[in-house]
Amino acid sequence: MSQIILIKKYFKKWLKILGLLWWEINISYYTDPSEIVKQFAQMGEDYLVAMKVDADWRYARAYISVNVPAFDGMAEWKIERAIVHELTHTLVNEMRAGDIDHEERVVTGLTKAFFWVEENALRSKDKDKKEHE
Repeated sequence: MSQIILIKKYFKKWLKILGLLWWEINISYYTDPSEIVKQFAQMGEDYLVAMKVDADWRYARAYISVNVPAFDGMAEWKIERAIVHELTHTLVNEMRAGDIDHEERVVTGLTKAFFWVEENALRSKDKDKKEHE
């Protein structure tokens, strides 16, 4: 499966799970190298990021930019985690004050928690199903 198909699949899945379907979320996919450098270069850094979110919590709007080539060769589970991480930024954007360090730590912790909940909910569902067979 191509990376772009996986990226779109996980956005669709997690927008629903995280309750973001009522937000206006626009996702732009970039593949052109010159556009990627312009969109994803970090100020004062010599690397490009895979995704970035510009959220406006006041109006429940978010613009997500995806650097598609950054996902080449990336494991599927890492793609899913990266997407959940970025979507979580939309949920907590309201708390940002000054730099992004505190928000990054919170988003990373919440991303891990979301996957733990999903994994354990599926186990519980499978267990209940087996008990009722």
